[in-house]
Amino acid sequence: MRDFTSNVGVVSACGFGLSKAATSIGYLSAMGSVTRNIGFVTELWFMLASEAVSLVCAIAIGSLAARGRIRPRSIPQWQALLVFLAGFCLSVSGLLAELPAAASAGVLGAFYGVSSFLFCVTWLEEFAYQEPRQSHKYMVAGLCIQMLVVALVSLLPSFLIPASAMAAAVISCLCYFDATLRGPGSLLSNVDASARPKRPASPSVVEAFEPVTARAFVAKYGAAFACLFVLVGVVGILHTSVLGSSFEHIVGGVSMWVPLAVATLVTVVAAVVALHLPDPTSVYKAVLPVMLVLLSLLPFMGDLLGPFAGAVMIACYDVCGMLFLFFIVDAAHAHRQQSYLLSSVYMGGSNGFLALGLGIGFLLNCLSGDYNISLMTLLAFVAIYPLCIAFVVVMRRSMQGARRAVQGCRFESEDSSRETSPAGASVSKEPTAVALVASREGDRGDRAPVALASSEPDWEGALAAFAARYRLTKRETEICSYLVRGRSAKHIAEELFISENTVWTHTKNVYAKTKVSGKDGLMNLFESEAFDR
Repeated sequence: MRDFTSNVGVVSACGFGLSKAATSIGYLSAMGSVTRNIGFVTELWFMLASEAVSLVCAIAIGSLAARGRIRPRSIPQWQALLVFLAGFCLSVSGLLAELPAAASAGVLGAFYGVSSFLFCVTWLEEFAYQEPRQSHKYMVAGLCIQMLVVALVSLLPSFLIPASAMAAAVISCLCYFDATLRGPGSLLSNVDASARPKRPASPSVVEAFEPVTARAFVAKYGAAFACLFVLVGVVGILHTSVLGSSFEHIVGGVSMWVPLAVATLVTVVAAVVALHLPDPTSVYKAVLPVMLVLLSLLPFMGDLLGPFAGAVMIACYDVCGMLFLFFIVDAAHAHRQQSYLLSSVYMGGSNGFLALGLGIGFLLNCLSGDYNISLMTLLAFVAIYPLCIAFVVVMRRSMQGARRAVQGCRFESEDSSRETSPAGASVSKEPTAVALVASREGDRGDRAPVALASSEPDWEGALAAFAARYRLTKRETEICSYLVRGRSAKHIAEELFISENTVWTHTKNVYAKTKVSGKDGLMNLFESEAFDR
């Protein structure tokens, strides 16, 4: 079984790395229409069209996923391949030569926007089906493959670039087909178990995904996404603000495989050193001082820093972007949330803020020329503010989370004992939320698992027996673990990242199966059956 798992993982790593390499080559060459890139963005009209189309796709897929109307693995990758190949074929065939340059770039950008979006969401969905530790390992390997392929392609003659990108995309799609065919949750993995060992499916795949409200999503992931989006916007501001000026070499002199290589190495080190990959907000706190120092020095040492400053800032964004891919897969596992929703927000927000940054950069360029203001001073002034504002938001979220954790510990300690004997002779501790779901939440980093003393009852076993007796589903069991401790629907919704209506639906099912009329009746029933035996 280990060999089978490894084979599927190796195929996933190769396919993921080649898809990232193919889209990177398509990005840097504007689908084969340019031979020289000018830093972070190659052809502006190409990028604007790509961002617009990707944003539309993200809104459409994300809205459906948020309502639970997209089934897992329902988006095939062959669609991405066809659009990707069509864009390159149009570029090399010369069919767009009669169109104006902006229109031609816009058409290619639209093809790129659709294909890159679909490649991203399909591979992240595939890794969401794998075990978290294994998926992390293979995603790191895939990023290393991307770095090597992009570096090698940069050495090729320009006429070979489209062929290399298309070949990488084709191989990636074949790997994806093989991984989905033989991986967990597939049909083939469950056929002929004696010849092909069946891999255990992840809980996030087996259990149904549930709708989520926008408010709950922002409360859970808002700070993490804000960090990434701000970095994308600042890099976009840096790019277009210096175009046509004496400082254009800051971005124009950057060989894009260099920051990609640096970011990949940093990501690999983070994956090896840490037990689990760090939260994007933690990474943002680490790269923020670097960005602030470089932006502060640009007005005084812009000529000396040159491409070094641009490469470092792009690398900082790349690190956060890479680690965000792991964050999406982790979140899909931890909260049973569709990776389609998370990756749609990731792709749509990144492209939207990049477009915003490019627009602000153009405005800064015009203002510096019209009003004779130092461009580097204006750039530093405008870029530093959003970086600091995002940092304040992150710190505020961290402090609020710490306060909630302290309050939760106090509540648990005050409410940790309940008399279970009619005579009051024996006193036992009530299970905490973490103790009841420790096996599920323990290694996700959401909260520290609580170790129960050997003299305490087996609360997890008691809950499992209670759920088996009344045939509760996994989600109903999880809701029940909160109800028997007197938690409100609002509290449960916030803890489990679901809507209150969803909580009430499961709560009614629990009441119906246990034949009780309310929370008090459920608590009494649970205590009498679980601890008075």
